Amino acid sequence: MASYGEKLKNSNIFSGMIYSACKMGSWCFSYASRKMFYTTCPNQQEFFMFFSTSGCLEYMFSPEVDTSKPVFLSDTIGMLWVADYLYDEDGRPNLVMVIGPVFSSESSVRGIEDSLRSLNFSHQVRKNMIQIMQKVPIVPVDMMHQYAAMLHYTVTGEIAMAHDFQFQHSIQKDLESELTYASVGRVNMERQRMTEETILQMIREGNPDCTRLMQERGKFSRPDDYRLELSQRENKNTMVIFAALCSRAAMEGGLSPKIAKDLEIKYITKTEQAKTVTELVNIREKMMEEFASRVHQCRNHLEVSRVVQECCEYIQSNLLKPLELSDIAKEVGYTEYYLTKKFNKEMGVRLLDYIKDSRVELAKIWLLTTQKSVQEISDQMYFGSRNYFTKVFREKVGVTPAAYREQMAAGQAMGKTERNEENEAEKGC
Repeated sequence: MASYGEKLKNSNIFSGMIYSACKMGSWCFSYASRKMFYTTCPNQQEFFMFFSTSGCLEYMFSPEVDTSKPVFLSDTIGMLWVADYLYDEDGRPNLVMVIGPVFSSESSVRGIEDSLRSLNFSHQVRKNMIQIMQKVPIVPVDMMHQYAAMLHYTVTGEIAMAHDFQFQHSIQKDLESELTYASVGRVNMERQRMTEETILQMIREGNPDCTRLMQERGKFSRPDDYRLELSQRENKNTMVIFAALCSRAAMEGGLSPKIAKDLEIKYITKTEQAKTVTELVNIREKMMEEFASRVHQCRNHLEVSRVVQECCEYIQSNLLKPLELSDIAKEVGYTEYYLTKKFNKEMGVRLLDYIKDSRVELAKIWLLTTQKSVQEISDQMYFGSRNYFTKVFREKVGVTPAAYREQMAAGQAMGKTERNEENEAEKGC
């Protein structure tokens, strides 16, 4: 095992190596005083400002961080850092080594400008900051994981696996800030499809080790699941969709619709309150664990019989087909009267209402991710008419389908108006 002095020397060499490789900066802080000793990062004053004001600095020293493992940090602009801890000869953390900032993908100038605009910088300061941001190295998160593992080995002499990485939680205490909405866009879900289907199947099965198994398979959700060139609103939309999918999977696994719906609302609320990419990663992890755990508990307590579970599975698999009570009863081998009574008793909701709830959940996903009209969605889900679909949707969601879609896109129009007004004002000056 290398001595403290050797690890410190190796850390200095590592700092030079990664700067030579991709112009990634390194930082060294005292763990006790939080004082910065040195950095290889150009424009250190500007980047340190983002690092400290966004909460990364405070979180890095917070008690909830396990100092024996690397921690990923991110700010509201979308920049990433990795911190790790160098222990002294007495086995106590003495220095904190940080690498970054980086962007994990091509981040559009417009996206950076919008983020800076929200921080109320002047036009000239924003212009200078954009020029500085354009020099930030772009390092894919898969490669950033490798750099994090190398940093950990440098400061500890130990090998770090993907499941050892920590991700920054929110340390903001004011969760009442106004939510702003930007364009929804069409989110490319193909890259995540296989991973998400594996997760959803684990939730259906009530596998309490869902998160651990995904980590071991190397498929666990990471910051690159959220595209940093997109707005925070669009990344949140991805989480909202995934929450709805988890809710449906849990119901298919036998969890009561009420509990599943309450969990969905809980995690959508947390998603809306998130301010950084790493917060979204943590929310996703906890959401997966809780949905899987609730299904596991439900199955162990036999609250939902196999007959009702089969009924739920049949409904979820045939939402785009006519669903008659007689057909469902025949499928599971019971009379309509017995099935509807048993379903209501075990699920706490009428069978017909369960069908409507499930179709509304799918409709919400379609409204977010497709260009299908309200009429098309109504027809394909057999609501009978657009008016009836609108009535049911409003009862379940609180707004009409059209209003729900418009809400998610409202921020884009607001943002464009604000930008145009500010540009006009700047021209006038």
